Order: sequence, then C-alpha cells, then structure tokens
Amino acid sequence: MIETILEKLARLLQLIWLPRFRKVEHEIGYKLIFQNIPSEYINGWMACEMTKTWKRFGLDVEKGANYFTMGSVHNGESSRFDPNSIEYQSWLGGYTIKLAHKAIWTLEDHFKLAIADQNSWLKHYGDPRPVTSIKGWNFIALGNIQVGQRSGQLYEFGCTTDDDVGSGYNTMRLRLISAWIAASFNLSNPVLKLKGYEFRPRMSDKVYGRLKLVGYIAIFDITTRVKVVLYGNGFIDETKHANTFAILKDNLLNAMKFCEIVETRTRY
Repeated sequence: MIETILEKLARLLQLIWLPRFRKVEHEIGYKLIFQNIPSEYINGWMACEMTKTWKRFGLDVEKGANYFTMGSVHNGESSRFDPNSIEYQSWLGGYTIKLAHKAIWTLEDHFKLAIADQNSWLKHYGDPRPVTSIKGWNFIALGNIQVGQRSGQLYEFGCTTDDDVGSGYNTMRLRLISAWIAASFNLSNPVLKLKGYEFRPRMSDKVYGRLKLVGYIAIFDITTRVKVVLYGNGFIDETKHANTFAILKDNLLNAMKFCEIVETRTRY
C-alpha cells in the first residue's frame, strides 16, 4: 500500500519537476540522449540536476545535470545490487556542465564531478561515511573519441569507493528516493514499467563494503564554459580475481559513442 502511494506521488512530482529540469537543460545549452544502451542495462535513463551537489563539493559550476542508467531488473531487483552480476555497481551515463567562469580543468577536476556524485548517491543509500578516492590510481589516455560531430578525449580511470548495499536498504527515505528513480526512468521511456522496490537492494545487514571501480571517462569541451563528461564502469573483485570492466568495456564504449549531445538553445 505504501509503495503504491509513493509511486503515485513520485509520478505526480515528476510532472511538476520536468519543466524545471528542462529549464536547467536550456541554461546549460545541451542535453544527452542515450540511443544504444546495452541489453544488460535498463533501456532508459534517470535525469537529475547536479548544480547544488557540485557546488557543495567546491566546484565552480553555474549549472549541471546527470543522465545515467544501471543494470537491468531481474527477479525484482536491479542487477546493480547483485554482487554475482556482471553489472554489479556499474554505471553508464554522462554529465553536462556549464562552468561559472572560464577555466582550464585538469583530469582530476573532471573526476571530482564523479566523486561528488558517487558520495551523494551513497549517502542516499544509507552509507554513513561514504568514500570515493583516486589515490593510487592513474588516468590512462586512450586517444580521441568521436560522438556525432563532437571530438573528445577518452581515458581509462579507477577509484576506490563503497558499494551501495547495506543496512539502510529499507528506510522511508530510500523508499521515497527509489520511487523517484523508478518514475524518472519510466518518464524517459514510456515502455518501462519499473517499480521503486526494484531500485533498493534486497535485505542486507552488511556494512557498506569497500571496492574498486574501473572504467572509461570521456571529456568533451563543447564551448569555453560548457563540458560534457561521459562515463561507464565495472568493478574489480580481488577475492574472486574478477574484473567486470574487461567484460563490459566494449558495450560501454559503444553506448558512449552513440550518445547524442543535443543543443537546446542558440549557441553562445
């Protein structure tokens, strides 16, 4: 009963929120559309504004947005939360950023977008002390990447962080958030009929575990103040001597190459 009420409320709030998000896209000047999402992922995306999250992290941004998907749903749960799944803790998505001032960003500056994003997500999922660090990791330059008419730089990256499967799986806060996530995915693709509970890990009393993510990051300088950053990752399970990125990387890269960077206003 509570789930049904929350899902109806989330759908209503999405309709109120959407014009505000369209305004953010207009202010940035660009939006992202993922056209070739791998079959192992949800065939749609969640969109959200990131301006406050990135500003709180100390980044000099005027506006920002995030578009992402995750592992498809099996047996009532996204494979993102299943440690036996290849898509465990995997992201596929992209950021659009309008800088507050013209500036030259380092690779580390670009990755701070992801650090702030990941830590915010972990907090939503109940991690009391989220950690995301690139200490001990190096960016590996892989050359140019072409997305439509846009040319960017592709890198392989890694970080140490926490997973989002822990004891906070059943809080009212996460029930609200997961209903919102489901409504956002369904809005991106009306064929989807996702439910909020599918975006919450199954019952777990474990502490949020430390793990290593490895993946791609692609950086596009669209204008002097507008950037697009695409990303996709797998994880390293050292206990099982497994690297899911090695399995996912071709599909992730292909999805990134077929992402559309769409202009939403007259170029400035």
